[in-house]
Amino acid sequence: DGDRHLWHFISSSQYLPKKYRDIIEPIISLNAYFAARENILAMLTDERCHIRTLAVRRIIKAKKIGPDGNCVRRFVIPAINFRVIDYVDLIDWQAFYVTSPPALRQIGCHKLLKMIQDDVPMDGWDFINFPSHTQAVERIVKLVTEA
Repeated sequence: DGDRHLWHFISSSQYLPKKYRDIIEPIISLNAYFAARENILAMLTDERCHIRTLAVRRIIKAKKIGPDGNCVRRFVIPAINFRVIDYVDLIDWQAFYVTSPPALRQIGCHKLLKMIQDDVPMDGWDFINFPSHTQAVERIVKLVTEA
């Protein structure tokens, strides 16, 4: 839900005086990792059906025109549009080469579209299981401390 949290933070900051917005907006821009185009995944969990469908269409398009997976994806923090009314418009989608979220790489386009049309809950999706970074770090800290 990083996209939605970022948008909520930005929309809340719009009520601040301009002198404060001028201070925090560059900092938000530097730390806008959740607005990256690969984070379309957050749109899949939106409660609005048309947003979920839009996310699937963008993912399918990215899968069709995307690289074959033998190259390294370059992560770029996008420019943020601070005057939007919804988190899906935080970035200019036309200005970027959109890549499919890595967590959805093994799910085919037809299956993805069917899951959205059938309104399959997110816990029923077949995501790749990634270990939690925090758990891995804690485990290493414990091992180093014991040594």
